[in-house]
Amino acid sequence: MGMLCLIMLFCVIYEVVARYFFNAPTLWSMEVNQYLFCIISLMAGGYCLVRDGHVRVDLLYPKLSAKGRAITDWCLFPLALLLCGLLVWFGWQETWDSIVDRRISDSVMGMPLWPAWLSVPVAGFLLGIQIISRLLGHIVDLKSSG
Repeated sequence: MGMLCLIMLFCVIYEVVARYFFNAPTLWSMEVNQYLFCIISLMAGGYCLVRDGHVRVDLLYPKLSAKGRAITDWCLFPLALLLCGLLVWFGWQETWDSIVDRRISDSVMGMPLWPAWLSVPVAGFLLGIQIISRLLGHIVDLKSSG
């Protein structure tokens, strides 16, 4: 993901230099950056969960025992899994339709839309795998005493 951020950074720098120093803006920079931002934003969910970086209300959760946190996650994570399932299902439908119908963007570049749409089900799947991993890891906490 860091490499995608670097690619996006260099695209923006190139666009700024080309536009303001050489008065030669690019046709591709904005659209490529939108695609990269879409992919980075979607893929960040699973990565953030791996690093335990998601925002939550920290009034009660940190004060709970390991078992209490496990119970809380077991109650809330199925909702997140439902969201992941929806992302995979509808994202794949849109990806497939974009491939079959050969959909392209409305910009001058006319880039195919399926790569951006493909990031939706892939991100949903990876986030779902991480949620399942988290839930399985909590089994030990649930079996432990109070």
